[in-house]
Amino acid sequence: MPVTQRQVFYIHGFDPRGASHYHSLYRSQSARQAKINGLEIGVSRRRRHSAHVHRWQLNTAHTQTDYCYLGWDDIIRQNWSKSWPHILSDLVYCLWAYIFTGRIFSFARASHKQMIAGLYPALYILCSITLGAWAAFSLATSWPWGALPPALALMMQWLAPPALFALWMMGCKRLGDKLAVFWLLRIYAFSVKWANGKVPELDNRINQFAEQIIDAVRNDANNEIVIVAHSVGTMVAMPAMAKALAALPQDQLFANQRVVLITLGECIPLISFQPAARDFRAALEQLGQDPRLLWLDYTAPTDGACFPLLDPVTSCGLRRAPNAGPRLLSPRFFTLYEANHYKQLRRAWYTMHFLYLMATDKPGPYDFFAFTAGPLAMTHRLKEQP
Repeated sequence: MPVTQRQVFYIHGFDPRGASHYHSLYRSQSARQAKINGLEIGVSRRRRHSAHVHRWQLNTAHTQTDYCYLGWDDIIRQNWSKSWPHILSDLVYCLWAYIFTGRIFSFARASHKQMIAGLYPALYILCSITLGAWAAFSLATSWPWGALPPALALMMQWLAPPALFALWMMGCKRLGDKLAVFWLLRIYAFSVKWANGKVPELDNRINQFAEQIIDAVRNDANNEIVIVAHSVGTMVAMPAMAKALAALPQDQLFANQRVVLITLGECIPLISFQPAARDFRAALEQLGQDPRLLWLDYTAPTDGACFPLLDPVTSCGLRRAPNAGPRLLSPRFFTLYEANHYKQLRRAWYTMHFLYLMATDKPGPYDFFAFTAGPLAMTHRLKEQP
């Protein structure tokens, strides 16, 4: 039986861009994907439902989908370090939380790519400072200041090094923004702050997200409820889903796996490995114990900003029921793109992390737009996969 009415909730990652960006992305990419899967999706205009909830409708020949963007981009902007002093503060915070505590080895065992990604911002910043100081001092001392009047020459010898160093650091900041170096650093710092209870506004937002999910499950007209979380949004989805599970009565709760949780490019260990994140781990274990929830976890080994094919429940020492918890799946991106195109994508690591939300060159079992707007329920799609 096809899905006639679906409710989708989308929880974005650590991205200050808001609902407008993700609405535009869905509209453009779904149109491209229609050439591959034949699924013509009518995407309505975006409308604000409340302060942090935006909705748009997806219409196909057989299915109507209410696509609900659950936003926390305002909280991200509050924790988005922009200037060098704030970036260096994040660096010190991360060095203490990950390096000096030895926790970096836990992440290395979980994913060596994450360890490399974690060291990347620190190395970039430290190299920028070291090279900038050396270059500024060398240039200032080797410049022929003797041609100037003595007083002016002395002044220039004092002022030139800090001025040259400031110009160098401005250039490194622009380059780092283009390379998304500081994006990673912000995520690592934010994860520690959240684990230590220093982002209390996020707890309130998670409660609001849980209420949205509860209302959708209680609406019997919804044939399927799909919660999609990407990147750091997968961390936000864990307590929200756990609260929703706990609030719904047992006889109403996710009959026939009507509710599906899809996590894309998850980086849950960034918080679950933190000693102070006890409440988070309790929520994570709760989800790993409930067999009524269909949880699909898609990660790509080529995605350097996630923990590929790592069980987010057992990796931090929690128990999961034999018939519950996430199904660890790979989107197998290398099968969904032409060879030359895929080579280009592999070189753009930032784009690789967002590939889960984008159109492909070839059809395949992983199809974000069929998941969210197609006529088949996820349980049926899984049965049809080889």
